[in-house]
Amino acid sequence: MWQKFALLTVLAFCACQQLVWSKTVAVPEVVKKVLPRAADSEVLIEFDRLFNQLHYDVDYKLRVLRMNQSLAIKNLNAQFISRFGIVITQIQEEKLRVKDAILQHALEIGNTQNPCIVEKNDEALRQATQSAADISLAAELAYADMSTASRVFFYPQVQAFQNSSTALQSTVVEKLSRSNAVTDLDITLAELAYYYEGEENKIERVLTGIEQELANFQEVVNNVRRDIWAMSDTIARNFVFNMGLLLEDALQCS
Repeated sequence: MWQKFALLTVLAFCACQQLVWSKTVAVPEVVKKVLPRAADSEVLIEFDRLFNQLHYDVDYKLRVLRMNQSLAIKNLNAQFISRFGIVITQIQEEKLRVKDAILQHALEIGNTQNPCIVEKNDEALRQATQSAADISLAAELAYADMSTASRVFFYPQVQAFQNSSTALQSTVVEKLSRSNAVTDLDITLAELAYYYEGEENKIERVLTGIEQELANFQEVVNNVRRDIWAMSDTIARNFVFNMGLLLEDALQCS
């Protein structure tokens, strides 16, 4: 009797064990490659951790790229303002020097309302106004070039990749929402593994591309700096030269 009972017990155990095995999902090899040490019951949790870590890594690199781009703009603006300030000071000092010299000459000839003197004073004011307009144009060109480089070429790519990076955080939940995790869990896990490997490679390529865009942006910065430096030098040089000629003519007034 007890032998029969023991046999039934063994058969029942085997049946239960077979039932358990039938419910156990074989982890695909690609998953083992991505998560070699994860326990079967923690695979989804580990995938979620991996995708979040990938998001954090990408987010950090994007922040560094944005900070470098912002620093380039900050430095360039500071250089522009400093350079324009020097030119403005040169123009103001030269204008005052010439006007004082014209006034002194008018006093010497005893007629500050001499039509020739008045004309030269008006011309000095016109020259200064034109130089101010030239400085404004140079600043406008600098602003336009920097804005175009930032808004058209750099930031759209960064923002698009930022959106993709943010989406990585919800990859596992999004995958479960479109899969039958009970009957097709092995397929779901394999797809997550393949997707992770693909995203990992794609992210490196895209980050390399964005770094290249940052290098291109820096090249734009350098070109704009050279152009604005040349323009500002020309503005100051032309003003000083023209005011010198104007003063020579004014000293001929009588």
